[in-house]
Amino acid sequence: MMLAMLCWAPGAQAHERSESTSHWTLDNGELHGVITARSREVTRLTLPGDSYASLAQIFAAHVQRSIAASVDGTPCTLPQPPSSLESEPGYLRVDVRMRCRPGDRLTLKLELFFTVAPSHHHFLYVESPGNSREAILTASAPATVLELHPAGVNQTRFLQFVGMGIGHIATGIDHLAFLLALLIGARGARQVLAIVTGFTLGHSLTLSLAVLGIVQANRGAVECLIGLTIALAAARNLVRGKHEGRIAALAAFAVTTSMLLIPADLRPNLSATLIVALAVIAASAVWLSGASADTRQGESPIASRATLAMGFGWVHGLGFAGALQDLHLPPSRLVPTLLGFNVGVEIGQLLIVLAAGALIKLIAAITPARRPWDDLPATVASAVLLAAGLSWFLTRAVVPAG
Repeated sequence: MMLAMLCWAPGAQAHERSESTSHWTLDNGELHGVITARSREVTRLTLPGDSYASLAQIFAAHVQRSIAASVDGTPCTLPQPPSSLESEPGYLRVDVRMRCRPGDRLTLKLELFFTVAPSHHHFLYVESPGNSREAILTASAPATVLELHPAGVNQTRFLQFVGMGIGHIATGIDHLAFLLALLIGARGARQVLAIVTGFTLGHSLTLSLAVLGIVQANRGAVECLIGLTIALAAARNLVRGKHEGRIAALAAFAVTTSMLLIPADLRPNLSATLIVALAVIAASAVWLSGASADTRQGESPIASRATLAMGFGWVHGLGFAGALQDLHLPPSRLVPTLLGFNVGVEIGQLLIVLAAGALIKLIAAITPARRPWDDLPATVASAVLLAAGLSWFLTRAVVPAG
């Protein structure tokens, strides 16, 4: 039901990390780029008293100050300032056109947002008639080089996409929080394996469908719902029986429907009907978690946790697809891109699971056995994740005016 509601309106993906994307083409000496960022990201650039300029103007001016290109060391020229393009609610796009001299090596340097967000990641795709390249630019490595006349071209670039996948999940705090919320409630290696397998199957399906253009989902709704999945996964760890489940279900319904208090023009991605549907889904998920909980041990069956991980994985798969979709890769590159990126995501996920498992074992080793506070670390962690998930869910609904 969640996936159906997300696919109700066009546009896909979402994340709460600091990131932007761009697609560049160099042909006959003209370098053309389209840079995309969330409106919320651009608000980092505003200062008190900046009301004279719109976010679109602020973003275009920032792009002009932050980009540089050269061919064989000779700077490319910028005949006209970058201009704003039409974009969907909550996002801004800037068009950049530069003139470059002929040569053998193009260097692109983009220092977008690094001064206000040192952990910012910029996903870039650049192509010319002779070659193409994908890269992740960071504050420590803000430039990439494209050989315009290579002796031989590797069309798959599998390892590049693997690196992009690892970097994408490693810098996505919302995805890390979701995995932690799932693993906190796991009891033993079998449940961990079931949770990881379910999440992998879920996000791999929607990631593939979204990147291949088969499924399109409301971008803003996905972004909000990722926060909701974190909250629901954390709440599941706190519900111990049917009575608590009923109370928590009412709370989940009330919190979700509170989104209706936000004026409709500030939440263009979330209609009233969609909010009510999500409220019913959230309440049902919490209610069922209470009904399926083992009142003696406070844990639910493996199949229930695996199903939860797979269902919520569908939502996160649409989020993973964002970094690839905004690059606007040619159809011939989609399959190797998708395969490499998904492998990278799985490697990053495995590393996270191993690190979380080691941390849980460490806590268990230093915590006295069979004491009333045995479950205190898990309870506190779940409560923190619940608060974080609800915060993301509620705040991501608001779209800053462009």
